[in-house]
Amino acid sequence: MTEKKIPVLTDFVGIAREAATADTPAIVVTADDLAELQSRIATESYVLMERLLHESLREMEANLFADVIGRLRSELPNLVEDLLQEHLGPGAGHR
Repeated sequence: MTEKKIPVLTDFVGIAREAATADTPAIVVTADDLAELQSRIATESYVLMERLLHESLREMEANLFADVIGRLRSELPNLVEDLLQEHLGPGAGHR
């Protein structure tokens, strides 16, 4: 498996500086602009993470619910039969 390198903001600022030395106009990024951009990236990343976590939790909850219902469907008849036989005698749970 190849590991992808996740780009960071400082990589792009470095690229902009390199491009400026190659006879292209420099991209001017002030400290305030950089701080605002970092803040926006962090905020949007958090919103994305929160949405993905909520979706994952809903999926896990639905899967657990389905598992519990499936187990109830398979185990409840035996439980009822066992309790009926215990209290009413053998054959009480059968029709």
